Amino acid sequence: MQEEKTMNLKMPSLPKMMAELMHSNQFLKVFVFAELILAFILTVAVFVLATKEPMVITLGGDGKTIGRAALPKAEDQVREGIKRYLEKRYQWEPESVIKKLKESEEFITPQALKAFQGAVGNVAKFSKDKIVSQKVYPEKIEIDLNKGTALITGDRVTSIQGLKAAGNLKLELTFESGPRTQNNPWGLYISKEREE
Repeated sequence: MQEEKTMNLKMPSLPKMMAELMHSNQFLKVFVFAELILAFILTVAVFVLATKEPMVITLGGDGKTIGRAALPKAEDQVREGIKRYLEKRYQWEPESVIKKLKESEEFITPQALKAFQGAVGNVAKFSKDKIVSQKVYPEKIEIDLNKGTALITGDRVTSIQGLKAAGNLKLELTFESGPRTQNNPWGLYISKEREE
């Protein structure tokens, strides 16, 4: 009789490797699909948050919230800028004339600055020599945004060595907008003055 011999059959390794590879491929496909869905959800979330209006809470000096206000009209902003310019340019005393006229240069365009400095240099010298002070009282400021002009009418009071004289003020200013600064928060720049 023959002895029985146990023989171990060796499975080919290629099918086993293919099965493992296919199994790991399925796992990778599911993982990539899950990552794609997560990326899409995050993209939508970023888009929603980026287009959402930010919440801004403003507090006053006393700690109370300040309500939302409407934007000011352009005419009102220009009018306030012109009032400040008139205060600097046309209201001065002999002691403050140079300082005031220097401050009014913040409202002059760079192209017109040399001509302005030449004109106000004579005013400052005359004011100091003859002890002249001046105040203006604008009654009406008409703004034409299309033409970039402002027509100011009112009264001017000039004091020469203590003697006061009142006269009419009729002034036309040509303006343009420019960068807003700390001294000129309206961004209003005068390019031409014409007095009548």
